Amino acid sequence: MTELVEATRKNEVGMLDNYWAISDDRQVCHIYERFQDSAAIINHMQSFGPKFSERFFEILKPTRFVIYGTPSAEVKDAVAAFNPVYMTPLAGFRKHSANDC
Repeated sequence: MTELVEATRKNEVGMLDNYWAISDDRQVCHIYERFQDSAAIINHMQSFGPKFSERFFEILKPTRFVIYGTPSAEVKDAVAAFNPVYMTPLAGFRKHSANDC
């Protein structure tokens, strides 16, 4: 995880957020990623695959894949195997502060 997060932070233009959280019993892990656009998602997938996918899927089994926003058809095709739930923007805002996690 540390290696993946650091490689993503340093090398991936267009990835805006990458947060990992784990439950107290260490049975549930949530990963939140936010991207500038669909091109950044494709770039992330191309970088992630060869370097990290084997190790990642050895220790984590995705059970839910939620995509917020309006991804391109290319992104939808690329993640189809995860059977994602798509959530279309409706309303809201985001405040930025020094205390953001």
